[in-house]
Amino acid sequence: MRISTIALANLKRRKGKALFLTVGIAIGIGTVVAMLSLGASIQQEVGAQLDRFGANILIVPQSNSLALDYGGVSVPGVAFDVHQLENGDIQRIREIPYHDRLAVIAPKVLSAADVEGQQAVLAGVDFKQELKLRRWWTIKGRTPESEDEVLIGYEAARALSLISSPAAAALPHAEHSGHHSNADAQFTITRDQVHINGLNHHVAGVIAPTGGPEDRMVFGSLGHIQKLVNKPGQLNVIEVSALCKGCPVEDIVNQISGKLPHAKVSAVQQAVKARTEMVDRITRFSAVVGAVVLVIGALMIFTTMMGSVVERTKEIGVLRAIGFRRTHIMKGLFIEVAIVSVLGGWLGWISGLLASWLALPYFSETSTPPDFHPALLLFAICAALLIGILSSIYPALRASKLDPSEAVRYI
Repeated sequence: MRISTIALANLKRRKGKALFLTVGIAIGIGTVVAMLSLGASIQQEVGAQLDRFGANILIVPQSNSLALDYGGVSVPGVAFDVHQLENGDIQRIREIPYHDRLAVIAPKVLSAADVEGQQAVLAGVDFKQELKLRRWWTIKGRTPESEDEVLIGYEAARALSLISSPAAAALPHAEHSGHHSNADAQFTITRDQVHINGLNHHVAGVIAPTGGPEDRMVFGSLGHIQKLVNKPGQLNVIEVSALCKGCPVEDIVNQISGKLPHAKVSAVQQAVKARTEMVDRITRFSAVVGAVVLVIGALMIFTTMMGSVVERTKEIGVLRAIGFRRTHIMKGLFIEVAIVSVLGGWLGWISGLLASWLALPYFSETSTPPDFHPALLLFAICAALLIGILSSIYPALRASKLDPSEAVRYI
């Protein structure tokens, strides 16, 4: 009689216990699969959101500077070999091998300008790309649609008397403060015309207080501002938001540097570090929860197998009495556990994917179905087998050491 035949017969005879073990393994493996699948989906979404929430690559013109000191007197540094960024560089960036990883390419030209007799920073931008990059902006009014329309920062608009704010009326000294109250966001545009470098422009909207440099800036369309400040086709900075799932930011930086040798390309380390730390935390959390569930599943298998050995003392003793060796007894028990483990791992994989699909809408905004990974099925079956075998080693050893004379008590 083959040992595998005896093992299958034992499983059929004890269907209740076999079903209990299978369900227990399936629950443990299913929980781990669900955590891994959910973790991967959440990591992808968090990474995408962090990548889009501001630029993580900054491109500026390449230049060299020389600091002078003569007789202990410091002379202001002199910049030389200054290169310029141009509109054509945007297309060159789109030609890098990782071009499909680039979410936003936001070019800018910056210059000081005379606005209503006051000096202000004028920025020419591609509004479609800029608004993707500055998702935290709240605009009172609308986005500029023509060349003669501009978008003005809150502090600049207040200095130009383009808005009225309840906060400013209640607190005259507020403009000297570095803080913005909630009331600052409640303002009204009182004038929609402004002169920039002698030309009349329409104020399409005002940016609510952000606490950043844009509060003191005036934004216009890129081509128009380039002409207005006499910098046709020139750029001062290009901000890039790269989706770096599956590739390091450094690779994209190197590829852009190869396309733009005349530019200095650098990763905004704060944004890259924030993304990496957040993803690592989610990964560690998933790993810890999965490990705890697997340990609980292993203890359940161990307890069940120990009870099964005690219950089957008569059967094991008889097998030993008719000539079965210790290795045969252990092999039979391991075959039973392996069959139950493989079945439990397969069911756990299915239930885990189903659970992650049902739970994803509660953790994700996009609700994109989890990706199907064949490697996850292999992991589920291998993990179930490993846990089942390791948890059964001691019970199997104990069963193999039973004295054949024990069977006499049950005859």
